[in-house]
This record gives sequence, C-alpha cells and structure tokens, in this order.
Amino acid sequence: MFAPYRRILAHPGAKQFALAGLLSRFPISMFNLAVILLIEGTYGSWEMSGRVAAIGVIAWAAQSVPTARLVDRVGQRRAMWPLTAIVVLGAALTLTTALSQGPEPLLWLGVVLGSFQGPLGSLTRARWSHLLAGDDGRGDDDVHTAFSLEGVLDEVLFVLGPTVVTILATTVHPAASLILAIGGLLVGMTLLLAQTETEPPARGADGGAGLGLRVPAAVIAVGVLTAGVGATFGSLDITTVAFADESGYPALGGLIIGVISGGSFVGGLLYGARRWRTALWIRVVAIGVLFAAGFAIIAQMPTLALYTAVGFVAGGTIAPMLASADTVVQRVVSQAQLTEGMAWVRIGMGAGVAFGAWAAGRGIDAAGHSAGQEVTAWAAIAVATLALATAWWVRRDTLAARPRGGEQELPPEAHVDGPPLPPAL
Repeated sequence: MFAPYRRILAHPGAKQFALAGLLSRFPISMFNLAVILLIEGTYGSWEMSGRVAAIGVIAWAAQSVPTARLVDRVGQRRAMWPLTAIVVLGAALTLTTALSQGPEPLLWLGVVLGSFQGPLGSLTRARWSHLLAGDDGRGDDDVHTAFSLEGVLDEVLFVLGPTVVTILATTVHPAASLILAIGGLLVGMTLLLAQTETEPPARGADGGAGLGLRVPAAVIAVGVLTAGVGATFGSLDITTVAFADESGYPALGGLIIGVISGGSFVGGLLYGARRWRTALWIRVVAIGVLFAAGFAIIAQMPTLALYTAVGFVAGGTIAPMLASADTVVQRVVSQAQLTEGMAWVRIGMGAGVAFGAWAAGRGIDAAGHSAGQEVTAWAAIAVATLALATAWWVRRDTLAARPRGGEQELPPEAHVDGPPLPPAL
C-alpha cells in the first residue's frame, strides 16, 4: 500500500519540503479555532467569536487569488516573506486586543491582517506538481498520490491542532495556542523557503495570461463544491466545541475534532495509495455524496460518544474530497498558474467556512449546540447537491484535458446514460 508514497518521497528534496510545508501550515488548523476560543474566553460570546472568525476567513478567501498570483509571478521566496510578516503583525494585534478586551473592530483588523497567509496549502502542492511532471509517464498517478499525501499531512495537523489549541486555551492560557500557530508558521516557512532546488520557477510579469488565469468551468465548479465543504467545516468546529462545553467536558472539543480528522487521515492514506481507473469526475461526485451522508448523520447524534464515533467514519471522506478537488485543478490549468488555480478553490472553501461559523455561532447562542448541528447537516446536504449539479462541467473539462500519467479515462460517451446533460457555462 505504501509503495506509491515511498516512490514519490524518494525524489531529491521531497521529504524536506513536505515536512517544512507541514510546519508552515500550522495556522490552517489552529488560527481560526484559537481565535474563537480566545474571544469566547475573554468576551463570553459564541456569536462574537464566530463573527470575528468569519470576517477573518472572508478576508483569507479574498486574498487567496491575489497572493497566489503573486507567488506564481515572483516565486515563493519573494512573495511569502512579506506576507508572513503581515500575519505575525495581525496575530499580535488580535492577541493584545482580546486580552485587554478592546473594541471589536480592532479584532476585525487583526484577523484581516492575520488572513494574509498566502496560499499555504498550495506551496508544497505546486512543488510536487513541478517535481513530478513527466515522471516516467506516471505524472498524473504520482501527482494523485502526492496530493493525497498532502491531504493526509493536513489531517495530521487537524488531528493535533484542534486538540492542542483546546488544551492550551483551557489549561494554560488563551493566548498560548495562537502563539504556537504563529511559531510553527515562522519555523516552517524558514525551512521551506530555504529549499530553492524544488521551488517552481516564477513565471514573471509577462509569463502568465495578462491579468491572470482564465478560470476553467471545472475550477469554478469545484470552488462552488468546496464552499459547501467549508460551510460544513465552519459549523462543525464551533458546534463541536459548544457541544463538549454544554456536556460538561470543555477540554474534549478539540480532541473530538482531532478524532474526526483522524478518520480523514486514514481515508486519505487509503485513497492516495490506490491507482484509480474510475474517471475523476465520477470520483468527485461519489465522494461528495458520501461526505454529505456522513456529516448529515453526525449532526443527528445525541451524545458526545456517538458524535465522535460517527465523526471518525464521516471524516474518512474529507481528505479524498479535497484531494479530488485539487486534482481537478491540476488537470485543467497550466503548471505556471497552478497556485492561482488552487486559490480559486480555497476561495470557495473560505467563503463556506465563514458562513458556517457565523450561522452556527448565531444558532448556538440562541438555542444551544443542537442549532449548530442543524447547520452542519444542511451544509453537508448542500455538498451532495452541488456535486451533482456541477458534475457536467467537471466531466467536460477533465475529460478534455489529457491526463499526464497512467490514469485511464473512459471516453465521454461511456459515462452518459439518459437524456443529454445541460449546456456549458
């Protein structure tokens, strides 16, 4: 099972940038929850914490494409150091404002500055795509494995991150988890940007497509799909913490989120190890439906024990869902604009997380954690609906782009049953 992973990690520099990228992504799993717990602990309002977190996520989504485009044009090193400095400034402002119970607009400014993290999740994925392109005819298969590995590494963070954040915030100090997240970013970014041999070349001011990527319909489609995934995540995080708190076990909230992420770790590992012959667009739809079923069920669980057990199983669809979305982007955009293409997907994710956190936080303040569970359930159902609704465009664009490796796609007519599908965008 592990042979595909051993093969890609055998490339020079692969292990080093994968580990450095893991450290640099600390804020992805910690920043949002750390802000929620910091504000709830100092101001005593779930709605306020959800609102501030939502503003930060909206800002993060808004900066995704401009900063990704900057990375593609000038290179990772020249773009990421200034952005990292802005994030550190924003985290410092958020901490000092919250601890002094300052005005909420200052918290908004802090999380907006803290959102300028750049395309953290795409930096190593772009390196993998650059490293593996044309790798002995196995490029597409190896990129699939690499992206699944990145999803698994993300889940290492999401297993440990929420647990550590909750424990530090409830037993050490409300500021401790945010400080740890920023420390990980600084260490990881230092190590990653020092590895110049695997950095994708900058395309320069004239190396791209004018004002940027002409976004393929499939990229828009998976961006819309991941908006539903993000709404599920945003509501799930704050609902899980509130559920644990109302049950009398506040320190368990982060641990439960970690268990759910552990399911994603296992699911991603298995998904990436398999050499798929099923068409990519079919996998996107199938995983979207399974994701929706799992998280709609978890939202109905009446006890923390059942919630956690079902959450582990449902979590098995997370990494495959995100790996498939990234693979769609990798398939249909050029290598020179891969970071930007993935940023469009992150915009959908960010918008969804913001809405889910706000809606769940407002419901929890009014009616307790069960209202947050309802938000999670409806967001999950939306994922299946969106997967089915956008399948035509994902199918058209991914089949039109010839795979760069061993994955075999069936001809378009082999996948069509029944009446004609709707026209293109």
